[in-house]
Amino acid sequence: MPAQPGSASVRFIEGAPDLETLIDGVPEGIGNAYLQVNGKTVASAFNYGTLTPFVAVPSGTLSLVALDTLGYSVGPLASAALSPGKRYTLIVVGTYPTYSVLTFDEPAGNGDAALSLYEASPTVPQADFGSFAASSHSDFKQLGSASLGDVTTVTLGSRVTNFGGYVGPTSNPIGSVTPSQINSFDTDNVLPFHSADRLSLFLLDPKTGSTLGPVLSSLDQ
Repeated sequence: MPAQPGSASVRFIEGAPDLETLIDGVPEGIGNAYLQVNGKTVASAFNYGTLTPFVAVPSGTLSLVALDTLGYSVGPLASAALSPGKRYTLIVVGTYPTYSVLTFDEPAGNGDAALSLYEASPTVPQADFGSFAASSHSDFKQLGSASLGDVTTVTLGSRVTNFGGYVGPTSNPIGSVTPSQINSFDTDNVLPFHSADRLSLFLLDPKTGSTLGPVLSSLDQ
């Protein structure tokens, strides 16, 4: 969604393994959460691994609160100051009692295929990432690295096929994904594909027992 005048375009990720607050004096999870930004609900479900679409929000510093239907909450958590007309990814990270919001400027594309890593795992200060052959799940090649709170993007050329992206060491990746896992119509794992030219990888702290994470992904432009 394009940002309106005076606003920024933002998507939100819940990257904290457990959203906890004091309930009867004991830290407990708040259950199924929803997300309010500056007092307005922007996501009706905001649990671990949630990746929202881009929405228009006021520029400046945002106040994020995750709540459940009983009124228990985590936050408010402040973002960095957002500039009007720009695009951002905001990721909630941390563990009780210390949660925060990491603010990532969205990389500017030029139409070429690209791979990005958003490093949002406080337990992993720096992570490598790269490509592999999707058809054989082999030939892992490191292309770059990112530090906590940073997004690193590498350009792959005008077009790539049989492409997948991974995070972690080549010998033991933390997670890997192919474009066809995100969009089943991209059967040859090609980038660019329709309007998408970038495979984005988001490294989170893992949640015990969750089938999501610690690497999320999306196809972006």
